[in-house]
Amino acid sequence: MSRVLVPLAEGFEEIEALAIVDVLRRAEIEVVVAGLQPGPVTSVRKITVLPDTTIDTVSSDGFDMIILPGGQPGTDNLNNDPRIHRLLADFNSAGKLIGAICAAPIILGAAGLLSGRRATSYPTYSNRLGGALYDARTEVVTDGNIITSQGPGTAISFALAIVSRLAGERTAGETAKAMIVPDVHDPDVWNQRLFNSTIQSLVGALEMKDTYTQGHAKRVSEYSLSIGSKLNLGETELRDLYLGAVLHDIGKVGTDDDVLNKPDSLNLREETLVREHPTKGTLFIAGVENLSHIIPVILHHHERWDGTGYPGRLKGEQIPLHARIVCIADAFDAMMTNRSFREGLDKESAILELNKKKGTQFDPFLVDVFIECLNDSPFEMKDFSYYF
Repeated sequence: MSRVLVPLAEGFEEIEALAIVDVLRRAEIEVVVAGLQPGPVTSVRKITVLPDTTIDTVSSDGFDMIILPGGQPGTDNLNNDPRIHRLLADFNSAGKLIGAICAAPIILGAAGLLSGRRATSYPTYSNRLGGALYDARTEVVTDGNIITSQGPGTAISFALAIVSRLAGERTAGETAKAMIVPDVHDPDVWNQRLFNSTIQSLVGALEMKDTYTQGHAKRVSEYSLSIGSKLNLGETELRDLYLGAVLHDIGKVGTDDDVLNKPDSLNLREETLVREHPTKGTLFIAGVENLSHIIPVILHHHERWDGTGYPGRLKGEQIPLHARIVCIADAFDAMMTNRSFREGLDKESAILELNKKKGTQFDPFLVDVFIECLNDSPFEMKDFSYYF
């Protein structure tokens, strides 16, 4: 059974704290509520709660996740306590899940956990997220081990997303059904296969322009999803990873045909033109309501772990997780693909190149995960529409 820590400070937001505890316990996830001091804790609207224990009695070793409720002055009280920051550092260094809702994501920002990552919060705190890629349209945003949400009205969705991550989609669905949580996706309005077909058509248009990309987007998507599955990402995050992977090169639609299909190596001017495709892809996707949240993948899939990539020269974990995954999948498929100016590598040689560039071009941990995937799966092509 998963075990979750929920710290409470004076002035916490009742709905965010208690709804989360309630939903997780309905899903048979153990929740420990810890006060900053011994005794009862009073919420912003004067509801008194007696925590299970105090923060001094707990450590990250005994838990799978820490969740910070919002509310004021509760958020500031948590943020001003060095014990909370030590716990966050311990949870993050161990790769454990960290959640925050409403104002509380500013604590993650102050702890340096959100730089370059997608996150959300109560709108008035969007400028205090420590370099996060703020998502105003999504109720619950997941990036790697960080899950954030917008406020009291999104507390149930936030809690169910956490249940999905800790206990699986089935348990989350059963919990939601028992609580009579409505399904926000009307099948008459949100046609999953129609949406997926539209995405495939966009990719098909690119493949007609650039012969190299034929099959490339599908292979990169499969490689990326295999990494995501190995990391135990939730279904929603796998869907978003798929979208970013399948559309990572869509900006090449705006690149001249003679550059894309040049039969020999590119000169400096031509290479500069090709390097514009992440930015062009970002501009292409920015106006599409249901795709704008995957912009960081498209924009940053050519960043390098050592900070020498483009266009942002982001370094290490500043690079969004999905972009780091797609970077590896994209490079591996490119190495194995025959081009007019060189022959593709065999699988073993391509793996050797990945290992050589761990810590410089690629996230070293994710390279190891991908190599495990290559040993585990034959990577047969499949219909990805169920991710929507």
